[in-house]
Amino acid sequence: MEFISDTGIFFYPLLFCSVLLIYISIERALALRNSVILPDSFMVSLLDGSLGDTQQGNELGNRSLAGRLVEFFKTEANYKDEPLLKAFVQLEMSRLERGLYILEVITGIAPLIGLLGTVYGLTHVFGTFSIGSGFSEQSDFVSGIALALNTTILGLIVAIPSLAMHSYFQRRIDIIDSKLKLTIESLLSRKSHNTDA
Repeated sequence: MEFISDTGIFFYPLLFCSVLLIYISIERALALRNSVILPDSFMVSLLDGSLGDTQQGNELGNRSLAGRLVEFFKTEANYKDEPLLKAFVQLEMSRLERGLYILEVITGIAPLIGLLGTVYGLTHVFGTFSIGSGFSEQSDFVSGIALALNTTILGLIVAIPSLAMHSYFQRRIDIIDSKLKLTIESLLSRKSHNTDA
């Protein structure tokens, strides 16, 4: 508790940042699960060549991104439109990235809030200093140094996990993007085979 009290008013914006960090991390972790994006059954059907079958689409339903993609592809108007299929995937990818920019902002501003607290604390310390008598109050000196150090520590405590989570989710989305590109190629290849037949 002493650590928190030593951070002064800078504790509250950093607390807000940490709450956002926790909320977005949990929400994105749930939203980017395999069962919600690309279920195992979908990837198996992609590899064995049965992707796009009516039965496969019914099994996936609209609960997953894979199911929505197959349903979108099976629509007659979309079946022949390759750019529209790619635009649909791009829209879904943008939905997957929702909220990640907030993690990026937290990564940037949390250390800056800590730095602001550091500067404020040092200003407070040297504001009580005079050449003739030195520091007038020992308690002001101690509280100013504590504020300077603790806000820096707290800012980094918030920023480091935010950076780690942003990097993790971005990597996860990159992998999903690669799988979706493979899926599009598989669907389009299957379409061309059916057309030729």
